[in-house]
Amino acid sequence: MSAKSNASKIDFKKKTPVATVKKKPAHQMHFITDANGTILDVNDAFAVSLGVPPLDLKGRALLDTVFFKNLDDVMNDRAVFNSLSQGGGSTISSLKSGEHILLIGDKHAPHKFFFDWVKGKDNQKYLVACNSFDKEVNVQPDWTSLLNGLAPSNNDKKHVEGEVIKKKSVPIEPEPAPKEKQETKPKLNMSDVQAFSDMNKDVMCILSEDGHILRWNTGFTQRLEQDLGASFLDSIHEEDRASTRQYLQSFQMHDVENDVGYHPVEFETRMNAKNGQNVWMHWRIHKKDDELYCLGHDITSVKVSEKALRRREQELSEAQALAHMGHWRWNVGSTNIEWSEQIYKIFGVSADEFTPTLDNANALLHKRDIGRMTQAFQRAIIEQNEYDLDFRVVRTDKSICYVRCEGRCDLDEDGDVIALYGVMQDVTEQAEHEMELRAAKDSAEQAYASKSRFLANMSHELRTPLNAIIGFSDMIKRQMLGPLGNDKYLDYATSIHDSGEHLLALITDILDMSKIEAGKYELDLETIQLGNIVNTAVRMIESRAQEGVITLDSHVTEDKPNIIADRRAVMQILLNILSNAVKFTEPGGTISVAIEEFDNHVTVKVSDNGVGIPANKLSAVLKPFEQVSAAHTRNHEGSGLGLTITKELAELHGGTIILESAEGEGTTALIRLPRDASNRSIV
Repeated sequence: MSAKSNASKIDFKKKTPVATVKKKPAHQMHFITDANGTILDVNDAFAVSLGVPPLDLKGRALLDTVFFKNLDDVMNDRAVFNSLSQGGGSTISSLKSGEHILLIGDKHAPHKFFFDWVKGKDNQKYLVACNSFDKEVNVQPDWTSLLNGLAPSNNDKKHVEGEVIKKKSVPIEPEPAPKEKQETKPKLNMSDVQAFSDMNKDVMCILSEDGHILRWNTGFTQRLEQDLGASFLDSIHEEDRASTRQYLQSFQMHDVENDVGYHPVEFETRMNAKNGQNVWMHWRIHKKDDELYCLGHDITSVKVSEKALRRREQELSEAQALAHMGHWRWNVGSTNIEWSEQIYKIFGVSADEFTPTLDNANALLHKRDIGRMTQAFQRAIIEQNEYDLDFRVVRTDKSICYVRCEGRCDLDEDGDVIALYGVMQDVTEQAEHEMELRAAKDSAEQAYASKSRFLANMSHELRTPLNAIIGFSDMIKRQMLGPLGNDKYLDYATSIHDSGEHLLALITDILDMSKIEAGKYELDLETIQLGNIVNTAVRMIESRAQEGVITLDSHVTEDKPNIIADRRAVMQILLNILSNAVKFTEPGGTISVAIEEFDNHVTVKVSDNGVGIPANKLSAVLKPFEQVSAAHTRNHEGSGLGLTITKELAELHGGTIILESAEGEGTTALIRLPRDASNRSIV
């Protein structure tokens, strides 16, 4: 019944706005709603408190009109789909009977109301509410006549069925709760089963006892290519039909007398799909009466994942075999260790005969490495850091295997170490190679040290007789004590003198090189005039150049530049470079010398137009005892140490030697020296 039809039953002002009502309303307020919380009837006092005409309130949701002070306290339960919520016209069927405080009007003034649920003649429940009774008025609303007006009866009864509020100034008692009905367990009907079947993606079919398809579901027709009445085996991949036939025949061979009922059979097989490809299905088949109920689940993705996993495991195993490496894991507190196949090979044991435990592993370790392994594991657990160490394994055939172990810590949620894991690699070949290299290095160092000691000890013994030979042969050559009487003696004396000087130069070069390699060559630094030293070296080599009909051209002035360097070493550098230029310049050639100055270094440039050096020999000529070629050197004597000593002496100053040459076009040597060699900075 609409709210308008109910209005005639209650003495409200006609459609006059509340603001124009002249009669003072009663102090008591009341209202009626249906079970959904829609307002059906109000009195003037309630309408005035809201500032809304009564007719405008009818049909509105109670929870959109008033607010409960404490919404949670008015609820009977916490049902998920039947909860009371403020606003939105939600159901109020869970509202408790009793006293509640409403916040009414724009200012949300609190008012105490008494609520109760009553049943009308139409057997519908209604929510009735009124505020505290005024002591002077003390009037209780006539719920009977109001409800009768809201829900008129078709018979002559003029009373309200069920309990109503009596005229008294206390809230009514709520109607007694109905007796709990005995709980029933509803079962799924055929419609429910069909709905679930449509949602299921599994394949279902029913077979006759001889394996022919009788019925199927949609999933079967969507996936598999087969017709009703056809043999179930026709949809099986031909390589799997024999095994599938055995599973199906197991139902026929079932002994019913000794075993009640049939046990389901489960197996996996490949099926012929509609798209021309194969799908893997897991089948569960159960027999009922003379029919086979088959449930198939597509496990193609699982098989693909398993195949990919097996491939990765195989690739990992092959990679570990190539690297002679295996992985391991040890749970803290356990005696067993998890090993991969390769670690068994590293330890020289068989997986069938050897159990990897801490004790068994320690029994194969070298005695000196057992303590180191234990300490490494303990330190890793305490410090929770990555770790690595090398140890030796004594195999059953008494051979020694060198193993490198690298590992990490596995932590739990609390940050405690629960396991150690890592890899082990057979590094025997590498270790043996390193030991051979170390032994060769030690042997070379010992030989080198012996050579240095020999040369140092022999320097005096070698130079003393050479100086005597050179001195006396020079006296004979000059005939200082009188004529020899025969010109042959003079030639012999000259040869002896030249050979002695040459031998002394060779010995000096060897001794200087030994000192440099041993790190015992010390520079005597002082301020020198580089121009003066260059011109002195030019004059010393000038006579040799004249003998070879070679023009020696110097563009250096003696007054500059000043540098801090070892005078003797710089002179030796210049003499070696000039001597080489004269040696490898043909008669009629030219040698020029110049100095170039820069901010932090100077460069002495020596150029010739001699035979030159092949490009593939430029780097070799600076190495000890290296010669360019037999064709270039057969007419020239030398130890092959001159350029090497020159390079080392320049680098001792913090300088460099750069050779620029082309075969048949000549050579240019650039000697770069720092202005202050005490800084030892390479320029």
